[in-house]
Amino acid sequence: MPERQTAIHLHYAEAGHGLPVVLVHGFPFDHTIWDAQMIALGGSFRMIAPDLRGFGESAAPEDGYTMEHFAADIVTLLDRLGIDRAVWVGHSMGGYITMAALRRWPQRVRAVAFVATHARPDTPEKKLQRETSADNVTRSGVSDIAFTMMSTIFAPAVDRQGPLAQRIYDIMIQASPAGVAGALRGMAARPDSRETLRGLKIPALVISGAEDELIGAELADELAGLIPGARHVVIPGAGHMPMVEQPDATTDALREFLESL
Repeated sequence: MPERQTAIHLHYAEAGHGLPVVLVHGFPFDHTIWDAQMIALGGSFRMIAPDLRGFGESAAPEDGYTMEHFAADIVTLLDRLGIDRAVWVGHSMGGYITMAALRRWPQRVRAVAFVATHARPDTPEKKLQRETSADNVTRSGVSDIAFTMMSTIFAPAVDRQGPLAQRIYDIMIQASPAGVAGALRGMAARPDSRETLRGLKIPALVISGAEDELIGAELADELAGLIPGARHVVIPGAGHMPMVEQPDATTDALREFLESL
């Protein structure tokens, strides 16, 4: 696991005061996928949304893209902000990063919310697919993977030519090739997190999209079932991006969870 001195300084957005909540975006996005939640919840909580290394306005080193490296960056950011413990909300890859934090720095996690993610490691076939995609990104850039993802990340009712989809596509194609390739390889190498979650003793929420093609109902149900006392909220009309597809319902689920802490 990486030492803390390997961490980089992250660009981040912040809003509000009170209970600290760190919003960890998924692959290959940036902190702006959480804009609706930052606005809606910033009046009641201290909302912090970083750009992960390799994404958004954060630096994109050539290496250091394990889930533990990502988590170390966030812990270092929390140190900079004088925050000892925070609620971690992880979307997709951000969920894998949150699971890494629970393994390495559990004392820094007050509670967790997992959004459109799961606890299993990659299958051998998925590992190979990610390695191939990483090689392609290194050679040809991020446009192909962004285009491919557009067909799978939204619920069927979302207009792929509409402003919401265009906004997400623009975020993806602006990502650093080094960051995208590194994150792909980091996800391929991540461990099984099921045992980590079975022993969890902090409050937990699972949010899943009812029409998520990437994280099906079976994986979402398994994740919620692993965590003692976890609440599972299924968002109707949402695919893999519930925070932008159904922002009000996602915000309501998060608000109710945060207010219960």
